[in-house]
Amino acid sequence: MEISTVPIHYVDALLQAAQQRGLDRDRVLKQTGIDTASIEGDKARIPSASFRQLSEYLTLELEDETCGMLAQRSKPGTFAMMCNASINCPTLGQFLQRCVEFNGLVSDSVELSIERVDEHAHYSISAQPGTVDQNELIIMILLSITHRLSSWAIGQTIILDKVNITRERPSYAHEYNFLFMAPIQFGQNNNSLSFAAKYLDMPVVRTEQELEQFLATPSIHLMTSHDSDRSLVSKIRELIKRDVSGQFPEFEAVAKTLHLTTATLRRRLRAEGSSYQQLKDDIRRDTAIHHLSRGTLSMEQVAESVGFSEPTSFFRAFKRWTGVTPRAYIAKPGG
Repeated sequence: MEISTVPIHYVDALLQAAQQRGLDRDRVLKQTGIDTASIEGDKARIPSASFRQLSEYLTLELEDETCGMLAQRSKPGTFAMMCNASINCPTLGQFLQRCVEFNGLVSDSVELSIERVDEHAHYSISAQPGTVDQNELIIMILLSITHRLSSWAIGQTIILDKVNITRERPSYAHEYNFLFMAPIQFGQNNNSLSFAAKYLDMPVVRTEQELEQFLATPSIHLMTSHDSDRSLVSKIRELIKRDVSGQFPEFEAVAKTLHLTTATLRRRLRAEGSSYQQLKDDIRRDTAIHHLSRGTLSMEQVAESVGFSEPTSFFRAFKRWTGVTPRAYIAKPGG
């Protein structure tokens, strides 16, 4: 059972682009089963499955894999063709270079580059004039997709040293942890992923048959897929999510399980933009949203499922986590 959510800022980016491309916002929400009340407020979130349904709907309606957020449409199948053109490259460095060259042939909307500087590698992307997405969230999404694609290609998660972002730090900067488990620096000269150059020399271990299965997932969905994510945050989530209705393990016990000291674990979580308390809150929040959006449990049962003995305390916590009341997520009859 998947239990994860997507922050409202990514939802807003899709909806704003859809409106500027001529689609009616209310109709889009109705067609994708997203209730307006559940996306009100800066802290609002929706289940990852709902976000994927929204992006898939817009991809089909706009015939655009970037959901209308870039100046030039990326026809469905473009991402798959790029991957097919690159999959037989022997190393990740050559794989990414082929992707860069392919993009240069088919798109004028974004400019990509990959370079090695001493022991560091930098993958950069910039949007050309005309992008619909004024906050350039599409750039963050594309960087995230590239990170996941590259990690998949070599069969291991690439540990990012840092992520550079050109825009100034927004009020919701902490939400970028949803995409990157790495230090993020704002107000930089380019949008880029920085990682150890050694990864570029690693062999591409995936086959054309595995690629076919990988491509069964639309490209924009990859930003919500953590199947191959082995970041520390993901490991801890997997370790503690079964205890969401009761007492989570003590921090010391988690550190011991991971063969780390508490100081090291705290420092590494901070480097990934998180903390143990944040992880516990996130798991409770996402589990609650999952049950509320399905509408199969009563409010009292949902509260109990995430460790609250009485609904009032749950209401207060949920409003603090999401900015809206739990009732906004209750599935509507026939919805």
